[in-house]
Amino acid sequence: MGKGRFAGFAICISAGAADAAPWTQEAGNWYVQAGLLGQTIDSEQAVRLETYAEYGLTSRWTVTGQVEGVTFPDLAGFNQYAYRLTGRRRFWQQGSLMLAVEGGLVGGEAIGGLFGGCETIGGEARLSFGGAGTRKNGRGWFFFTDAAIREHGNCRRQRLEAGYGAELAPNWFAVNKVFYDRGGGLAQSAKFESTLVRRFEATDLGFGVRQEFGGDFQEFGLLISLERRF
Repeated sequence: MGKGRFAGFAICISAGAADAAPWTQEAGNWYVQAGLLGQTIDSEQAVRLETYAEYGLTSRWTVTGQVEGVTFPDLAGFNQYAYRLTGRRRFWQQGSLMLAVEGGLVGGEAIGGLFGGCETIGGEARLSFGGAGTRKNGRGWFFFTDAAIREHGNCRRQRLEAGYGAELAPNWFAVNKVFYDRGGGLAQSAKFESTLVRRFEATDLGFGVRQEFGGDFQEFGLLISLERRF
């Protein structure tokens, strides 16, 4: 896989569950992603639907939008929803390394948690760093790190995300990510996600697992994701 082609893969796959990373879309380009996650949270069953989109305004400016929801078949009163609308600007690049800032509107319990007024509208600020390249065998790789601050109502959260992806075989990729959340109330969380992705031209199909390894709740989930570039 060529370096340019892999850079496009890094843009789309890292922007899914990580919801950010420093890459921007070219002007007029779309990227959309949908993920379905079947979860067990402290022995309760839940289903999470995540949808995300990016649109390139210029080569440096990208608009992003996200809507997600968590439903509990046996605990309807605990269903959660969330939304997010931001602008991302890439302001530094050296070779394959990039740095970007992002900010915008955010709200909903599915992002911030059930307590502390998280359902109200608020704001998010994010700093992202990452890079991509090609190994000696011609297969690509990428990495990213994001640091974010969210505040809405009395709901204040700090989030750190990091990920690494590598091409295992032609059109097959492994992507691993970690997510750390800190804040007031029941907001302590640390998750690991591992996904195997198959590329089909402009569409990617992924299967993976998401595991809580240090937080207020025990959580495990199986996920499937579909990604498309236009």
